[in-house]
Amino acid sequence: MRLRPLQAKAIDDLRAAYRAGYRAPVLVAPTGFGKTATSCVLIRSAVEKRQRVWFLAHLREILAQTSAKLTAEGIGHGWLAAGQTPAESPVQLCMMQTVVRRLDHLQPPDLVIVDEAHTAVSESYQTILRWAGNAKRLFLTATPERTDGRGLGQVADALVPTCSTQHLIDAGLLAPIRYYAPSRPDLSGVRTVAGDYAQGEVADAMNRPTITGDAVAHYAKLAHGRPCVVFCTNVRHAEDTAEAFRAADYRALAISGESQSEDRDRALRGLADGSLDVVVNCQLWVAGVDCPSIGCVVLLAPTKSVTKYLQSVGRGLRTAPGKTDLIVLDHAGNAYQHGLPTEAREWSLEGVKRRSRAEGDVESVRQCERCYFVFPPAPVCPSCGHEHQPKQTKIQQCDGELEQLTEVKREKRREVGKARTIGDLIQIAKDRGYAMGWVWQMARVKGIKA
Repeated sequence: MRLRPLQAKAIDDLRAAYRAGYRAPVLVAPTGFGKTATSCVLIRSAVEKRQRVWFLAHLREILAQTSAKLTAEGIGHGWLAAGQTPAESPVQLCMMQTVVRRLDHLQPPDLVIVDEAHTAVSESYQTILRWAGNAKRLFLTATPERTDGRGLGQVADALVPTCSTQHLIDAGLLAPIRYYAPSRPDLSGVRTVAGDYAQGEVADAMNRPTITGDAVAHYAKLAHGRPCVVFCTNVRHAEDTAEAFRAADYRALAISGESQSEDRDRALRGLADGSLDVVVNCQLWVAGVDCPSIGCVVLLAPTKSVTKYLQSVGRGLRTAPGKTDLIVLDHAGNAYQHGLPTEAREWSLEGVKRRSRAEGDVESVRQCERCYFVFPPAPVCPSCGHEHQPKQTKIQQCDGELEQLTEVKREKRREVGKARTIGDLIQIAKDRGYAMGWVWQMARVKGIKA
């Protein structure tokens, strides 16, 4: 197998981690990096050492794509999954839901590879990993954080980073993103449950004709003819949204975790061969779906989880013949909460540092008031060229002490404006308590090279 330099380095880094005594590293790599191809090298190496390998996932779409890759590389394998005929092989593709019920009849492997590792903290995964005993682990994910915001320290012992999404875009390995936020829902009355919006309440807030109609209209205006995937809050929301697209003469299909396998296969096949314009899904295609033809992602599911957000957008990032870019239509306000998908992020086994909203903090994204394009803060919209006028800041009165906030913010902007190097920006970030993501964001805006 011919690896790209970053993939070869990832393998070297993983092997170094194992040599250093780590038993469960996480390979952190964006969509399109080639995590499966990278793991194939380790699988082949393990087989040559007569070791048994399990490739473990929770979606059959992931296992099907992995099977195709292993077959292309000449690596034989069997299946531990419902509906599959067992076969003797040192490599087994394992459906988590099936394996957890058969542990009493199985022999532990020497290496367990877990794809979409941000899901690996469920009780079923934990049961399998405990049963596997001293087997080495390898976790694969673009977002090493649970959907409730906590890290993967419960199952992993090291992070092995690779590169950023923007790096792969710059290298031509992922599609550039054009990001629009035509509307921003009012979620002020929606409760938070288990780290995210309460499902029933956010569904009520989003499943409204005005929001759905706006989504269909902006798709027709900005992305007509592009294979599109829409993310909704629940099954009813997905079905209603699909019906709205069909009413506008688009060929649309709604799918969810409740859908039959035939419908899920038809959805993927339809976007690939052009027999469907839009697939509307509910909590199904957040991970594991590889459909390069997707040219538009519509977000109708607000989330407090940066993992859900990035994984959703990631479904459309792969390149394909004739595909020039990915259009994201964010009607859920996710960019305002998490920043743009290309924003640099600091990951850790404890979880990602939350975005600051302190007074005086530099805004992360700006929306063009004319075309709704969302971009890193800049005076001119890079999409339509509209020049934005600075907002006037009001004077705030606190217990008799009058503070001129406008001047405070001006001084902060002047300080950032004087920065000429990454080191200057890092010092400002340290002084103000900003995350490192702010440094890389401002470096891109100012054109400072690392």
